[in-house]
Amino acid sequence: MKWESIRQQYPNKWVLLEAIDAYSTDGRRIINKSSVVNYFNDSKEALTEYKELHKNAPDRELYVVHTSKQDLHVVERKWLGIRV
Repeated sequence: MKWESIRQQYPNKWVLLEAIDAYSTDGRRIINKSSVVNYFNDSKEALTEYKELHKNAPDRELYVVHTSKQDLHVVERKWLGIRV
């Protein structure tokens, strides 16, 4: 689904998205097409489900976003250092 369609179908909701078609440019992740995994009224519930899914399948490209946002902006972060 395109972001505009998701905003229309899930107004004023937190959505857990999986990127289906995406690419990187200028430090941003451009998501052309995504799938709604679930939707929520509360951000804490959305993040809890995100953490569980990411723990079980870290290779999935998942995002939690509120549909009040006009545009879907995802900034890429480079992780430096060592995680223990």
